[in-house]
Amino acid sequence: MRYAGALLLALLPNLAAAEALPSLDARFETSQCAVPCQKPVKREWLMLREANQVELRDFNAKHSDLWQWQGGTLDYVYLMHDAKRAIDYTSIDLRLLGIGASEDKWQALAQLVKTSELASLQKKPGQPYEKMATEIYQGKLNGVDTEITWIPALQIPLQVEYRYPKHHVTVKLMERYQGKPPVERTTSQVLQAYQHVDFVDIGDMEHDKQAVAWLAEAKGAPGVHVHRHDHDEPHDHQHQH
Repeated sequence: MRYAGALLLALLPNLAAAEALPSLDARFETSQCAVPCQKPVKREWLMLREANQVELRDFNAKHSDLWQWQGGTLDYVYLMHDAKRAIDYTSIDLRLLGIGASEDKWQALAQLVKTSELASLQKKPGQPYEKMATEIYQGKLNGVDTEITWIPALQIPLQVEYRYPKHHVTVKLMERYQGKPPVERTTSQVLQAYQHVDFVDIGDMEHDKQAVAWLAEAKGAPGVHVHRHDHDEPHDHQHQH
């Protein structure tokens, strides 16, 4: 039996690797439009994804959201690229801010749709995308008519459409970068070069003029500007309707 146990342990890394998300550098477009649609509001953004990390960044933005899923724990870093500064949030910080830090949250960020959501919809084959098979999922999610064109090989949708009674929201994969993405990926080496501050320590910085100046630029950092009522949540690109 000991041999069987050792064999199983030897196989585990491969099993874990099979579960890991494939790397993906891509440009997406989120489009929102009233019904009937005359003037859609569009926003382009980038996803730079590795197995346990996803970076989301609006096109031409100077900041990005970095999410890391490791050992069943979700951490978040708000990155200010020009200032080379980072605000680090633990999963406890995220829960206290009402953002959540579950595996469902990780899937919603890194795959745009959760595995459980796909499982609840009707599936049929779709048209190939770049020689890869696609699947079309249709049905209702949270009472909303939804259609998802899913690319199993990439573990990402080609398109998600939510049809609300008065408006439609579409998230579409516009371009997949096979070479270098248009912005530098925030690797662990890049992160080490940034000045870091823990979210829990920000309250102690109100009397530090230098800190107040750069924190004023952290407009999208959750919880940082709560007292000024201009707080934005980090970009959960799936649910910005």
